[in-house]
Amino acid sequence: MKKLKGQLLRWILIVRKLQNQPYISFRELQRELERELAFRGYDPVCSDATLKRDLNELKEEFGLDITYSRTHKGYSLPAVRKGWLDMDCIIEPIEVMTALGNHSLPEYILPEQYQTRGTQHLSYLLHAIRQRQKVHFLYRKYADNTRSERTLSPYALKEWRGRWYVLGAEESGKIKTFGLDRIEQLTLLLETFSKNESFDPVQKFKDSFGIYSSEEYPIEEVVFDCDMEDGNYLKSRPLHPSQQLLKEENGRMVFSLRVRITPDFLMEIMSRSWSLHIVQPASLRQRLCDIYREALQRNESSSTEG
Repeated sequence: MKKLKGQLLRWILIVRKLQNQPYISFRELQRELERELAFRGYDPVCSDATLKRDLNELKEEFGLDITYSRTHKGYSLPAVRKGWLDMDCIIEPIEVMTALGNHSLPEYILPEQYQTRGTQHLSYLLHAIRQRQKVHFLYRKYADNTRSERTLSPYALKEWRGRWYVLGAEESGKIKTFGLDRIEQLTLLLETFSKNESFDPVQKFKDSFGIYSSEEYPIEEVVFDCDMEDGNYLKSRPLHPSQQLLKEENGRMVFSLRVRITPDFLMEIMSRSWSLHIVQPASLRQRLCDIYREALQRNESSSTEG
């Protein structure tokens, strides 16, 4: 088990190092890996053959074609796959596991107390995506708790805040997204499908925040300002890859981003209500005001009734 953890750790260290130091040389990367492995209590020996094998396996397993630049005399990550590197939901748990080594979770490490549901479907859906097999399942809608039968040609999997989703084409050809926590009786069908090669799931979610990606939500330029404390949190962890800091003045930070104003985005914006002010679009500002007004009326009436 520790050998497997060591391999996973090397992969993560390679990715993290190339994120932070593009065009690092083979020898420097090798020295950094050995230093980190030794610090974490793993076998510090990382031979030329081991490092070359790790670079090749990152390409084969994750599509990370790490290339050597003769101009810069070092290795770099492919720009077209950088979306994969933002999946800290995958990388961080492995980093924690490798950091602990063979020890159990100590009392001074306090993880989030939530249970992820539907992950038992991941291996089957990954198989179906790779083999281009259709799947059949019952899908339960949270809105009214009804169930419906679905047949899907699965294209991709996406994680969002502890929940996993499968993205694919229904029999009608319409692209839809389904939460794995609502899928029941998943079955792999013998029938295969031909994927629409022009469909790019990464591109589909490029301008989205959260799991909604439908074109019914137009892409808009959003400008907002917030206090310095909240702004510094947003600088350390941007809301969206398009986020830009426009200026800092009078104890406020002004940000812009291009995004679809989806229900997920609205919930995120509302979670920062104590300091946030929407500059544009005016329609977003009005929508938030309407939501706040309805919430105020709802809670004031409850208080009166109590």
